[in-house]
Amino acid sequence: MEKEIISFEKSGIPVRISHIRMGMGKHARGMHSHGAIEIVAVRSGLLTCLVNGEQIHVKTGETVLINSNIGHRLLPENAEITYIQADLRNYQENIADGEFATLYDFVFRTKAKPYLILSADEEMDGLFRKISEKYYENSRWYLKAYLFELVAFLYAREFITPPILAGIQIEKIAPIVRYVNANYTLPVTLEDICAAARYGKYAVCHTFKAVTGATVFEYINYLRIRQAVEELKQHKRAISEIATACGFSSVTYFNRVFKNLMGCSPSIYRKHLLS
Repeated sequence: MEKEIISFEKSGIPVRISHIRMGMGKHARGMHSHGAIEIVAVRSGLLTCLVNGEQIHVKTGETVLINSNIGHRLLPENAEITYIQADLRNYQENIADGEFATLYDFVFRTKAKPYLILSADEEMDGLFRKISEKYYENSRWYLKAYLFELVAFLYAREFITPPILAGIQIEKIAPIVRYVNANYTLPVTLEDICAAARYGKYAVCHTFKAVTGATVFEYINYLRIRQAVEELKQHKRAISEIATACGFSSVTYFNRVFKNLMGCSPSIYRKHLLS
């Protein structure tokens, strides 16, 4: 799956809008993902998409929202569509900082919906129209305001969900998180985590999954891949060296986890950075 690095045309405004007619093999693209949320309005015909391994159909008058970093493909059937790609990371609420900031980022990603289909939604249609108009008018301040409005809409529909974790939940897993944050580049085992947190194996696995929705080792891999991305940006180390430095026992496993989280292999990701 290809990782698309979107180049936004208007400086400082992370929005791109396109209007295309599908069909006859045109505009067909393989599976890909990107950091932007994609909003596709079907003007006529029937659009078939592959999203996160699932085939979905979007009819005339419907709109499909595809979340950031979700693998998807729009199939080349007969449909006329308009789509908005918007990178909303700087417009979303900053839920936490400090030692638990990465945990909140992880929970946010874990609980995000891959896609959402809306049928004749007046609020979405109005937002789509306003963003499109101001995009072509190059009205920067209106566009920024409408992006915040779009984020509020997505929160209300639970398409993106601020990972509000109560203090008592954080306290339950704080010893686990602190140990993992400090040691994820090492060959961490479940026994190591249990010893540091002073929990039994069941308590570590069950409590962490109940609070975050994922396993502690999924969180460890998330931290390792974040570190690997930063290493790749430096263009200094070989990929095998980066894999070892970030805590992976083999390059093969590193490549598999990286592709699962980032949508492409480390080598392709580095190639995009250099292009």
